[in-house]
Amino acid sequence: MMQYQREADKRVRLGIVGVGSHAYRNILPTLTYLPVELVAVADADEGRAAQVAQQYGAKASYGKAAEMYAGEMLDGVLLVVSPELHPDLAIEAFGAGLHVWMEKPAALRAPRVAAMLAARGDRVAVVGYKKAFMPAVRKALDILALPENAPVRSVLGVYPSAFPEDALHALETGENNEWLANGSHPLAAMLALGGTAAAVTTYRSQHDGAVVILHYTSGAIGNLHLPKGVPTSQPFETYLVAAGSHSITIDNARRLSYQRGIAFDYNYGTSFATGGFDGGAIVWEAQDGLNTLENKAVFTQGIYNSLEHFTDAILTGKPASIGSLEFALHLTQVWEATLTSGGRQVTI
Repeated sequence: MMQYQREADKRVRLGIVGVGSHAYRNILPTLTYLPVELVAVADADEGRAAQVAQQYGAKASYGKAAEMYAGEMLDGVLLVVSPELHPDLAIEAFGAGLHVWMEKPAALRAPRVAAMLAARGDRVAVVGYKKAFMPAVRKALDILALPENAPVRSVLGVYPSAFPEDALHALETGENNEWLANGSHPLAAMLALGGTAAAVTTYRSQHDGAVVILHYTSGAIGNLHLPKGVPTSQPFETYLVAAGSHSITIDNARRLSYQRGIAFDYNYGTSFATGGFDGGAIVWEAQDGLNTLENKAVFTQGIYNSLEHFTDAILTGKPASIGSLEFALHLTQVWEATLTSGGRQVTI
């Protein structure tokens, strides 16, 4: 259950590393809804760190994370920096006995995620792969757990993004591109919905778009369509899961449809709204008529959910079950395979 920061009897003492645009717009405001105390702020821009610390009531600010770890009594740290910085900062934090939440992606290469795993010990570690935390995805997984929705047959994802022309160069250099910045988003949803992938095949068009085929270990097939050019300022993201004889669709993180089919008579049926309530669609949709929490983007997009999972794991002593470093390692292996495929099947 959500706890406002001011209402919490027990709070997680946190520091944050990196208070740039994303942290300021999305992460720091979300702390209002969590049982936390922001103790200290660290940023390479010391003036910005001091300003944010003052605004959010943190008692100290630092120019370096290590100085914050050494100078404050913290339970955990939020890393909101570039992914290439995550491994060293996380390992340093684990060494200081801290729990770690980090933004996605966990790292640019799988061995770097493995290094964090090796250093984690008994600490809680959560990566903010928000698409795996979205309420629509979590509800879809509840539906997929029903016996009538086995097996999962296929998963379709539509997420506009360019795919690098020289994929191997992009992988080797970590050069900034759309797939580097955002590819982990749809992959997180596809892996959450379909499970682990055994292999990956990527086909790139001559006009920046691509199709990523996920060969799931369950035997299901996944198709992640990257239609570069679709306006990203409008509803654009869709996932469809075919399971048993039913289907589940998630549109733009805010609408979930569970299609159960209707009584169907090809020759004599006259109504799409046939009798009874065992068929047809069930729809859940965020509404904007009331200014309530569940309609806000930090909730529908899964940002709150990932941070809540982190703080709850710390307070209860339970390991993270969503967005774990194990999940991050597999996702990074899949992401790497998309770039090395070049039209051939790559085994994970």
